[in-house]
Amino acid sequence: MPLTANLTEERLRALDPGNMLGMTLELPQQIERGLKLGREFSRSHALRKLDEVDWMGLGGSAVAGDLLQAFGCEPPALPLRMRVVRSPRPTTAARLVCSYSGNTVEALHAFEEAPPGRIWFSISSGGKLMELARKATVPHLTLPSGYPPRAAVGFTLGAMFSIFERFYGFVSAELPDVVARLSEDAKRYRKLDAESNAALELAVKFVDRTPVIYAVDGLTMPAVAFRMRAQLAENSKVWSHAFELPEMAHNEVESLAHLAQLLPPPLVIFLGSHSPDSRAADPRPGLRNLLDDFRIRHVTLDPSQAWGARLSRLEAGLRTMLLLDAATVYLAVLKAENPLEIPIITKLKKLSAGN
Repeated sequence: MPLTANLTEERLRALDPGNMLGMTLELPQQIERGLKLGREFSRSHALRKLDEVDWMGLGGSAVAGDLLQAFGCEPPALPLRMRVVRSPRPTTAARLVCSYSGNTVEALHAFEEAPPGRIWFSISSGGKLMELARKATVPHLTLPSGYPPRAAVGFTLGAMFSIFERFYGFVSAELPDVVARLSEDAKRYRKLDAESNAALELAVKFVDRTPVIYAVDGLTMPAVAFRMRAQLAENSKVWSHAFELPEMAHNEVESLAHLAQLLPPPLVIFLGSHSPDSRAADPRPGLRNLLDDFRIRHVTLDPSQAWGARLSRLEAGLRTMLLLDAATVYLAVLKAENPLEIPIITKLKKLSAGN
């Protein structure tokens, strides 16, 4: 493993001066903190019990809504239809406005363009959104500050689990055990040895490669794949592609012969488990054969193989997400990129503000 030979604790601190790895691996602690915040918020506010809500947000603040649904917070388990809305279009349902910084322009517009009676509640770590909510007497859930939004998703997830339990009776009895296993995973992902650290091992495979992510199941992994693509962009500064099965087998597969033309060369990752209860055959063996014929490298991340068969959506999703998040930070470090800084996003915001 020549790429990891020089990755010492000292070198890691030099290449990750903002401790992005440490914040990323706080996911289990963030969920626990979020659970407490959600309970306190629920005791302080008598929220309306809605049938549907539009989750308004962007980036890491929006992906929390995607992940909650992917992990099982959806009908019929949760009697609440939740739609994640990223574009500034008119909506008729009540709104949950989420912006970790509290200053995302689109989230502020989503709050301001609706009458206060249509805002279910808002979420941020402070900023203008909190000021608007207090002025309009809209319930506001305040998260811990000081994190980049993409590394603070655990706070929102934990808080929403508590809110769903209080107002909808949605209880995930396994959550404490899953959080405990996440903590053990996080300890392993701190080791600077690829043989005992699956996140570092995966990062090494993606060095000088273009990640192509295919989500295997249609429930949990599409949201996790979307999350991975965003993390590769922000943390690793790597362009990637994501699609899902079985849809890609009916269209994109026809172009696989040209995938090898990508530079850097592609590395396909099959993300997720094929359901043993599915009436359709597992498409992965056939796709692997095609990729081998085209001399395209591929890897498989199957939660049922990594952590045991019959995992719940919650455990499979959270543990896969933590592994991939950590891998994108390690990939940045291996490329000598600062995983915390986002200079191009910052530049674009300044350019947009000047228009």
